[in-house]
Amino acid sequence: MNEAVRLPEEFGALKTGVMLHDAETGGILDVNDRLETLFGYDTATLRTMQVEDFTAPTTKLTQAMAVRRIRAAADGDPQSFEWQVERRSGEILWVSVDLTAVGVDGRDCVLAEARDITEYKTRERRLRLLNRAVRHNLRNDSTVLMGYVEEAMESVDQERLVSDLETVNDIAADIGSLSDSIEEFEEIADSNRTGRSRTSVNEVVREQVVAIQQAHPEAAVRLDEQAAVWVLADDGIDYAIGHALENAIVHNDRDAPSVKVTVTRDPAGDRGEVRIIDDGPPIPDIEVDVLDAWESKTDTYHGSGLGLWVMQWSIDSLGGELVFEEREPRGNVVRMLLPLDGEQG
Repeated sequence: MNEAVRLPEEFGALKTGVMLHDAETGGILDVNDRLETLFGYDTATLRTMQVEDFTAPTTKLTQAMAVRRIRAAADGDPQSFEWQVERRSGEILWVSVDLTAVGVDGRDCVLAEARDITEYKTRERRLRLLNRAVRHNLRNDSTVLMGYVEEAMESVDQERLVSDLETVNDIAADIGSLSDSIEEFEEIADSNRTGRSRTSVNEVVREQVVAIQQAHPEAAVRLDEQAAVWVLADDGIDYAIGHALENAIVHNDRDAPSVKVTVTRDPAGDRGEVRIIDDGPPIPDIEVDVLDAWESKTDTYHGSGLGLWVMQWSIDSLGGELVFEEREPRGNVVRMLLPLDGEQG
């Protein structure tokens, strides 16, 4: 158990979250009020926790890595990095952290200053993708479209002409879908265009299942509601679930795709979960990897569309997590984890 070492009083009124660590063990000694508010835990609870206990599950920062950074700062090498925190409510936040050595009451400590950069990170990612989409995806699709038009014009064989025109039609549809996705991004990004309210995830899922069944009668879609889940949400949740269902069917190579949708509670925390399970081919690694905030994006990446990005940003904007898993022996599992809203009905 960590000995009682307190932050100097002047840290209490700061608008920056401050956490005091033991220089050797990395143990949490004290925090200020802003840090309590930011992470959602009181000081007494935080003193019993390790850094990895409130690190988002998908974040690549282990307890061992955190302790190495703390010891490096204690040895005179200040550390600065970005990190995802899972608040007590289950909400995921991005924070920037600065670690510096400090002495408190004659004890070697490390001061961690944490600032909420969630809004900044979200905007940065949106701008980066929209820029890439306009400069690459649309340009590439247009180039391919023009090539098929030229081939169609030169075609003599009627069967080849029909095939070329069908391809032109498919690409045009992809461009139209890309435009729709960008409009959805704009709505998600602009808090003034959509308001959040207490929302029944079960009801949203039911509506989306009915819509996808009407659009794709060849698919078998089964709904399993294991729990009533309420969250604070906006239209983003509709977009995320709708795209996940659409992807599970249109990218399935079976004549009669099978999809199971489960609404439940995450047993590992106070979060609701929507799980969409399909029997199609695996989602290409590049489509998932490019969503990883820890991975480097390059201008050479060309995705097949923006549906996965709409899903990612919608869930991010609601403080949740989007997880992709492969299913054995075949298929995919898409998990949407969202912080619960107060009393559950």
